Amino acid sequence: MAQEPGTHSSGAKGEGRGQEEPSDRCAQRKRDILDAAMSCFADEGYFQTTNRKIARKAGITEGLIYHYFPSKKALLQAIIIEKFNVDSSPALKCYSRWEGEFAKTPPDGKSFRAFLMDLGHATFEGLEKNRDVLRILLSEYRLLDDASEPLFPRLVMEHSMNRFSRILGRYLEFIGSAGQNPAMKDAFFLGPIVSVFLFQDLLQGHRVRTLDRELFLRTLVDHFIAGINGMESHSGQNPTIGKDGKKE
Repeated sequence: MAQEPGTHSSGAKGEGRGQEEPSDRCAQRKRDILDAAMSCFADEGYFQTTNRKIARKAGITEGLIYHYFPSKKALLQAIIIEKFNVDSSPALKCYSRWEGEFAKTPPDGKSFRAFLMDLGHATFEGLEKNRDVLRILLSEYRLLDDASEPLFPRLVMEHSMNRFSRILGRYLEFIGSAGQNPAMKDAFFLGPIVSVFLFQDLLQGHRVRTLDRELFLRTLVDHFIAGINGMESHSGQNPTIGKDGKKE
């Protein structure tokens, strides 16, 4: 079977091993390789990038890459996984912060609205920060499609959508709608944010029509909350939510 371009054969995998490196130097080597790979993938595309180019960019020998990553695809996967690290993801920091708040005081209308606005800002910030990764994912998505659970969608579900659904579930309890299933409703909030970023930024839609992000987020939050409450009005269970976010 033909090897994926950039995949090293088992016979040469030991190149660059030698003596074990100190852990801090090992971590820095790995960091340098990931940074170099990200730069090359963004500049030239995944298929046009070779491990030789990555090694040159990182200032190491090509064989040393295989000490840390068995293939070029493994490099791409490591880059994607790293973006879901709580220390580097604005959205994950947002979730952790609000999960802590809601553990002390369950969400009401006011705090849930604040959470949505905060998450909206954090999501836009994360998309902006990782625009190069998004470009690679959009152009090379088939590379991550060969597993029963594709890597990127699985990470999004685990680290974002599931956490959103849990917080939404607690808000549904507040409005007296604990029986309403929060699953899938995350898409009605997070989906528009991602779509707007892709169109306005990656596809340069801002050159055709500008968009006030703050106004967009406020409008999205208003519509999302109204939609959640509206679902209850159809079932005859909807409480009135005042401007202060309290049930009336």
